Amino acid sequence: MVHSQNKHALSKPVKIKTSIFIILSVIISSVGGIIFGYDTGIIGGAIVYIGKEFQINDLMQGVIVSTSLLGAMIGALAAGPLADKYGRKLVLFISGLFFAIGAAGSGFSHSIEALTVARILQGIGVGASSVLVPVYIAELSPAKIRGVLVTSFQLMITVGIVLAYGVNAGAESSGGWRFPVGIAGVFGVMLAVGVMFVTESPRWLIAVKRRDDAFTTLKKLRGTASVEAEMQEIERLEIIEQDTLRWRDLLRGHVRPMIIIGVLVAFFSNACGINLVIYFAPQILQSSGFTSSVSWMGTIGLGIANVIFTVVGMLIVDKVGRRPLLIAGAIGLTLSLVILAVLFSVPAFPGSNWLALASLLFYIVMYAISPGMLGFLMISEISPLRARAKVTSLSIFIIFATNLVIALLSLPMLNGLGVSQTFWIFSAICVAFTLFSFYVPETKGKSLEEVELWFKEKYSGIQETHNAVN
Repeated sequence: MVHSQNKHALSKPVKIKTSIFIILSVIISSVGGIIFGYDTGIIGGAIVYIGKEFQINDLMQGVIVSTSLLGAMIGALAAGPLADKYGRKLVLFISGLFFAIGAAGSGFSHSIEALTVARILQGIGVGASSVLVPVYIAELSPAKIRGVLVTSFQLMITVGIVLAYGVNAGAESSGGWRFPVGIAGVFGVMLAVGVMFVTESPRWLIAVKRRDDAFTTLKKLRGTASVEAEMQEIERLEIIEQDTLRWRDLLRGHVRPMIIIGVLVAFFSNACGINLVIYFAPQILQSSGFTSSVSWMGTIGLGIANVIFTVVGMLIVDKVGRRPLLIAGAIGLTLSLVILAVLFSVPAFPGSNWLALASLLFYIVMYAISPGMLGFLMISEISPLRARAKVTSLSIFIIFATNLVIALLSLPMLNGLGVSQTFWIFSAICVAFTLFSFYVPETKGKSLEEVELWFKEKYSGIQETHNAVN
């Protein structure tokens, strides 16, 4: 057990002062979330017209959708080590450039090969920023408001999705895809230019032995000169993390269940079918009986609901807790997918299209307040201190790998197996997600050390005292 005095010190209330430097840094870095969301949302509408222009089949359309995710996997694995060596700001700057160049290249592509290369470059920017933005925000933020600020990344993802839906709806009448795809480069430029005006992570500055710079940066971020205690805490954690674990050590002792839970949270938060819904919501709504224009209006409505309920999730996560929200979300996702599977299994009846829309809306709401909002947060909280960079990169890699498979197979599944069978498959995945969620421990109100000590006691039988984290 954690020593009572240490535990009391960890939970002692402190005054939180949010400086303009934190606000500016969070806003600018969160453009990386808009990049992620826009790239996810825009391709579902554009791929129909890309397929017509280049005369490609469903499988090849899936390849075009998924090439960005292949690039994201590369960016996710490379970003962590590069950021540890060269700093968070520089790698975020480069990720913005990759996205901008890839988006512009996609918009001007006149061959399927050029489009494929451009989307891989774009994906590298998405993957790198997806790893670094949550880490960067977490390293800047005071502990008491870290959860809210880190989940702002997920909020910006939903904003990017809504923007993409709006642009797709506006371009739907003309059948154009180049402008919606190419204009995304603006967000990459915004990120690259914006990070020039934010502070470097004080934690990284300490890691590279630039203590004076870290002290100055932390004073700016906290709006006070009284930061010595926090500096010492960061240095203490840095010493812990310097004793890094090798890759093979991740499957030993108490670290193994931490890795398994983190990886499965990453897997299920995407394998539950969210990208099927985001990519192909217009096509699903048209299959239910809506016209094309009404389907796009419904899709935009789903995107707006995603934004609203992500905010709701951010407001209640520290009150309700991670585990209850994860369980409720998994159950809700299962129910909504089962209803959709049944609806598309039977002949259409009066109001069946509206019931399908309501089921999709319920699905989006449950995703937004549960795995959508919790995914990045829980991955960061259930990562062992001595392997945080490795586990974060691995988990983000799993997210994009799962998305790649879904993007590659979704359209062939919808057109080959049918909408109903596709929803039954994802319903089965969500049943497994529900069972898994009951095994996820609660991390609300616990420091990172306390979470790891809990795993040590439960899975290694080691009774730790306060000196285990000193």
